[in-house]
Amino acid sequence: MGRFGDPVGFHRIAMVNAGLLWVIILSGGLVRLTDSGLGCPDWPLCDGGVVPESGWHAVIEYSNRVASAAIIVFTVFTWLAARRVRNPSPGIRGHALAAMLQSIAQIPLGGVTVLSGLHPLMVGCHFLLSIGALTSGVLLVITAHDHIHGVRRATDDRQGPFAALTALALLVVVVTGVLVTAAGPHSGDDDVLERYGNLENAAWLHVRAVGVLVVLMCVLAVWIWKEAPRDRLARRSVAVFLPVLAVQIAIGEIQYRHGLPWEVIAAHLAVAGLVWSWGVTAAWRIARPPVSRTGDGPGAASGARETVGTSAAA
Repeated sequence: MGRFGDPVGFHRIAMVNAGLLWVIILSGGLVRLTDSGLGCPDWPLCDGGVVPESGWHAVIEYSNRVASAAIIVFTVFTWLAARRVRNPSPGIRGHALAAMLQSIAQIPLGGVTVLSGLHPLMVGCHFLLSIGALTSGVLLVITAHDHIHGVRRATDDRQGPFAALTALALLVVVVTGVLVTAAGPHSGDDDVLERYGNLENAAWLHVRAVGVLVVLMCVLAVWIWKEAPRDRLARRSVAVFLPVLAVQIAIGEIQYRHGLPWEVIAAHLAVAGLVWSWGVTAAWRIARPPVSRTGDGPGAASGARETVGTSAAA
């Protein structure tokens, strides 16, 4: 694993790690949307065996378990690689550890979710923990990229609080989306009838939360376009986030007006992971802009220290 001590090599590992943490969100969603949540009614085995004997629902549920196990192994590998990075920037090992621990926590939580008969709140917690792991994976990618260039960050006292407020609004959108799911028709299995809350009320709350997010994000976008941010990638992150959010809103409208078909919901779930990833990226880059470059990173001049705001404008 010695060659993974190279910051550039580790950045590639971190990107794969974040990508896999996004994939498992879609994989778990497909289990629920195809009514395969109890394809393996027991846990950790499947119908008393290590491998499912027959049935598409069992195969889909078991495949998700196998994918989850493989991704957990990769998060462990990523954490071990983070420990080998030379002169690691603050946060590299912490973000890698957080992604690994949250992924491992999915094992008992997944078992409880199955044994609870797919209680909607347990399914929601399962999803939110995946979002937490993805958050750590995204921050790890940013931190690993900073390490390559010897970048150090600090909180922006002006734009930072507003960026944090926007990130909080995004979190509210995700949580209210989970409530819509908990009240919706897709329980994860045909025999599971228990739902949580009222679908129309949950959808009403979710739509208002999305509206608040759109307003805050547009204000933030105008702000950083008028005042050049110290992180030259902040504008690009916002420029990607806004159209992805627009696509997500359009998909959400389509799925609701057409009776919540599972295929459209699957697309909505996949894009949700992208919305979250780019939203976290934009908020982090705006709230914690670079303050300096040091000679520690391979992309920085040896022993030099220059202001990033100046170099970014070049």
